[in-house]
Amino acid sequence: MRELWLSNNFIGPGGAKAVSKVLANKKYITELSLSTNGIFTEGAVALGLALKDKKYLEVFNIKKNEVGLAGIKAMEECFALSKTLKEVNLSGNQITDAGVEIVISSL
Repeated sequence: MRELWLSNNFIGPGGAKAVSKVLANKKYITELSLSTNGIFTEGAVALGLALKDKKYLEVFNIKKNEVGLAGIKAMEECFALSKTLKEVNLSGNQITDAGVEIVISSL
Protein backbone atom coordinates (compact mmCIF):
# COMPACT_ATOMS: atom_id res chain seq x y z
CA MET A 1 0.00 0.00 0.00
CA ARG A 2 1.40 3.35 -1.04
CA GLU A 3 -1.71 5.56 -0.81
CA LEU A 4 -4.44 5.85 1.79
CA TRP A 5 -7.42 8.15 1.28
CA LEU A 6 -10.00 8.13 4.09
CA SER A 7 -11.24 11.72 4.04
CA ASN A 8 -14.71 12.69 5.26
CA ASN A 9 -15.36 9.56 7.33
CA PHE A 10 -15.13 11.00 10.86
CA ILE A 11 -12.88 8.22 12.06
CA GLY A 12 -12.04 10.23 15.17
CA PRO A 13 -8.94 9.87 17.33
CA GLY A 14 -9.48 6.12 17.69
CA GLY A 15 -9.57 5.63 13.94
CA ALA A 16 -6.44 7.73 13.55
CA LYS A 17 -4.70 5.50 16.09
CA ALA A 18 -5.80 2.41 14.13
CA VAL A 19 -4.50 3.93 10.89
CA SER A 20 -1.24 4.77 12.69
CA LYS A 21 -0.75 1.13 13.67
CA VAL A 22 -1.11 0.07 10.04
CA LEU A 23 1.23 2.83 8.82
CA ALA A 24 3.88 1.91 11.35
CA ASN A 25 4.33 -1.42 9.54
CA LYS A 26 4.45 0.04 6.04
CA LYS A 27 7.83 1.06 4.65
CA TYR A 28 6.53 3.15 1.75
CA ILE A 29 3.54 5.41 2.09
CA THR A 30 3.50 8.20 -0.48
CA GLU A 31 0.05 9.72 -0.02
CA LEU A 32 -2.08 10.06 3.08
CA SER A 33 -5.37 11.96 3.14
CA LEU A 34 -7.42 12.02 6.34
CA SER A 35 -9.19 15.36 6.00
CA THR A 36 -12.44 16.10 7.86
CA ASN A 37 -12.22 13.15 10.22
CA GLY A 38 -12.20 14.70 13.69
CA ILE A 39 -8.88 13.17 14.64
CA PHE A 40 -8.05 16.07 16.97
CA THR A 41 -4.73 16.34 18.83
CA GLU A 42 -4.84 12.77 20.15
CA GLY A 43 -5.06 11.26 16.67
CA ALA A 44 -2.48 13.67 15.25
CA VAL A 45 0.05 12.67 17.88
CA ALA A 46 -0.43 8.99 16.98
CA LEU A 47 0.00 9.80 13.28
CA GLY A 48 3.12 11.85 13.98
CA LEU A 49 4.73 8.90 15.72
CA ALA A 50 3.80 6.49 12.94
CA LEU A 51 5.00 8.78 10.14
CA LYS A 52 8.27 9.99 11.60
CA ASP A 53 10.37 7.47 9.64
CA LYS A 54 8.37 7.59 6.40
CA LYS A 55 10.92 9.29 4.15
CA TYR A 56 8.91 8.86 0.94
CA LEU A 57 5.74 10.71 1.90
CA GLU A 58 4.74 13.05 -0.94
CA VAL A 59 1.19 14.14 -0.12
CA PHE A 60 -0.10 14.73 3.41
CA ASN A 61 -3.63 16.06 3.90
CA ILE A 62 -5.23 16.37 7.32
CA LYS A 63 -7.29 19.52 6.79
CA LYS A 64 -10.24 20.26 9.07
CA ASN A 65 -9.28 17.99 11.96
CA GLU A 66 -8.57 20.51 14.74
CA VAL A 67 -5.19 18.96 15.50
CA GLY A 68 -3.94 22.11 17.22
CA LEU A 69 -0.40 23.07 18.11
CA ALA A 70 0.42 19.83 19.97
CA GLY A 71 -0.63 17.79 16.93
CA ILE A 72 1.63 19.82 14.66
CA LYS A 73 4.53 19.46 17.09
CA ALA A 74 4.06 15.67 16.92
CA MET A 75 4.39 15.80 13.13
CA GLU A 76 7.43 18.05 13.02
CA GLU A 77 9.92 15.17 12.67
CA CYS A 78 7.89 13.62 9.86
CA PHE A 79 7.98 16.88 7.90
CA ALA A 80 11.69 17.35 8.51
CA LEU A 81 12.73 13.83 7.47
CA SER A 82 10.58 13.45 4.38
CA LYS A 83 12.70 14.58 1.46
CA THR A 84 9.94 13.91 -1.07
CA LEU A 85 7.09 15.92 0.48
CA LYS A 86 5.34 17.93 -2.24
CA GLU A 87 1.94 18.79 -0.75
CA VAL A 88 0.88 19.48 2.82
CA ASN A 89 -2.67 20.58 3.62
CA LEU A 90 -3.20 21.61 7.23
CA SER A 91 -6.01 24.13 6.72
CA GLY A 92 -8.74 24.30 9.34
CA ASN A 93 -6.64 22.90 12.20
CA GLN A 94 -6.20 25.81 14.63
CA ILE A 95 -2.42 25.45 14.64
CA THR A 96 -1.72 29.11 15.58
CA ASP A 97 1.30 31.18 14.58
CA ALA A 98 3.59 28.88 16.55
CA GLY A 99 2.35 25.90 14.54
CA VAL A 100 3.00 27.71 11.29
CA GLU A 101 6.56 28.39 12.45
CA ILE A 102 7.04 24.68 13.19
CA VAL A 103 5.75 23.66 9.77
CA ILE A 104 7.81 26.23 7.87
CA SER A 105 11.04 25.47 9.73
CA SER A 106 10.68 21.71 9.32
CA LEU A 107 10.00 21.70 5.57
